[in-house]
Amino acid sequence: MGVKRDDHKPLPTSEEGVVPNHGVTNSGEPDRGQWSGKFDFLMSMIAYAVGLGNVWRFPYLCFKNGGGSFLVAYSLFFFLAAIPIFAMEVTIGQYLQKGAMEMWNMAPIFKGVGIGNVVISFMCIAYFCVIVSWALYYVIASFSLTFPWETCANYWNTKLCITGKENFTELTRINSLAARSNAVTQTSVEQFWENRVLQQSDDIAQFGGIQFELLGLMFLSWVIVYFALWKGITEARKLVYFCALFPYCLIAVLLIRGLTLEGATTGIYYYLNPNITRLMETTVWKDAGTQVFYSYGVGFGTLIALGSHNKFNHNCVRDAIMMCFINGSTSILAGFAIFSVLGYMSVTAGKDIADIVKPGVGLAFLVYPEVASNLPVMRQFFAVLFFLMITILGLDSQICMVEGLFTAIEDRFPILRRHKKTSLGLTCLFFFLLGIPMVTKAGVHWLTLVDAYGASGYALLFVVFWEVIGLAYGFGAERVRAAVKEMTGMSLPKFIIYVWKFISPATAFLLFIFCIVYYQPVQYADHRDFPLWANIFGWFLSLCSMVVIPGYALYYLFFTNRHLSFAERLRKGSGMAIDSNPGTGVRTSHINGEEMKFLDTKR
Repeated sequence: MGVKRDDHKPLPTSEEGVVPNHGVTNSGEPDRGQWSGKFDFLMSMIAYAVGLGNVWRFPYLCFKNGGGSFLVAYSLFFFLAAIPIFAMEVTIGQYLQKGAMEMWNMAPIFKGVGIGNVVISFMCIAYFCVIVSWALYYVIASFSLTFPWETCANYWNTKLCITGKENFTELTRINSLAARSNAVTQTSVEQFWENRVLQQSDDIAQFGGIQFELLGLMFLSWVIVYFALWKGITEARKLVYFCALFPYCLIAVLLIRGLTLEGATTGIYYYLNPNITRLMETTVWKDAGTQVFYSYGVGFGTLIALGSHNKFNHNCVRDAIMMCFINGSTSILAGFAIFSVLGYMSVTAGKDIADIVKPGVGLAFLVYPEVASNLPVMRQFFAVLFFLMITILGLDSQICMVEGLFTAIEDRFPILRRHKKTSLGLTCLFFFLLGIPMVTKAGVHWLTLVDAYGASGYALLFVVFWEVIGLAYGFGAERVRAAVKEMTGMSLPKFIIYVWKFISPATAFLLFIFCIVYYQPVQYADHRDFPLWANIFGWFLSLCSMVVIPGYALYYLFFTNRHLSFAERLRKGSGMAIDSNPGTGVRTSHINGEEMKFLDTKR
């Protein structure tokens, strides 16, 4: 394994020298592993990037922000940010053969960005298997002849429970009772979700007890993740292919079934109905931009790690562009599938779609069970299919994120590769224990808080901005383009340099400012704000990945290489010094005293 081209000299992986990648590191540690199949890398990216955000978050945001107008904004961010940054991350990972942290040894002043990538990935990993445990719970419940969420005769139901099938007299009685008690009615689906699955408390501070069924399913999820990775993700080819392709079979089934339901056209109309005047609203652009960054998985360090397992000459840019279009197409197709079903719900319930779709982490677990209860035939089959799809989408993203995190840790501490099974097991056990608070009665509130502050939004946009700045100016946008030429023989158009240097970072920065200016505290499902202390803790989670970037830069400038002047430390830390050799077709660069040669892209 390792670099195949004889004229390629790997970039230094430490300030002291070069670590070749020829099967064994200079310390005798095992090789990081490489993809063996032609499509392994593409499938791994599909497994990682195509997830729950495509199936639910995209259709909801599209509806919320005016349908067609949201698609216009989304498409713009897709071309200006998603494709360029996605391609840059996988290119750097493949070229340097390093994870998100160690790659910054070529511009060490930006090493805090790699730490920020790891922290964001850490936050997301902490709760993803909790969502998988919810999906597994519904998979098991879907095998019942009578779904447990379709009746009000269970011990978890209250007197204000309705199924939607009550006659006029019974419905009047329940509404009258709700009015007298100053409360609201709840569907049997909502009560199953809140009172049975989550056993949900009213406040984030009310932990209550642990939901042991969810705890067991979360443990099962981590066991699956462990055995998927214990020999390395490059050895888990069959699982990667299955996780990447099988959800598309399920989406196709749901799409065909959804389009044949009564009221499907109503849902599609709501989904695609353009409202161009909405483009004047900043929230449309904010939601479209944040959805692009989140759904394409940039800024987590995972794409860098997946790219680092490629052979040196693999055409990673081709795969990255294909992956971006596959991801976007999946979101649009999932939108058709979901909104055709919502149209059916709207017609049968006599409600507007705006009254059916609710934002929140439990959206999928409120909408589809109600649909499954009203399907005329094969109800159990379609319910199992849908929740199995959510399970697989969650697991494959989780597997790839853990691989990205573990790659970064292994690059920093190579000895862990000798004890991969043990260290991976301890890592999975640690995250399992970290997820326990999220399977308590207040668990869904904590998951919402971590998702809103720690794994998306402000923190992600801030880290992505500095990542693009570091790569475009520290490593050099010209060098990224030259690296693509050296690895693949492909000459990217020169305007991509300006996109990487100016347009992509400006996009991330402006979105970050929008998020700050239009900040709203996290709310419960009933629109109550979380307590102040919870939002303060949320900001602490965001700052965990944000402050390490300026913090490490200051540490590097003032506490390392003290024998050098401040200017020399700044020059040494911010990247490579470039010396052009006109007429040779080669540009010579120096990284901390090590010479590197690149194709001259300005010729």
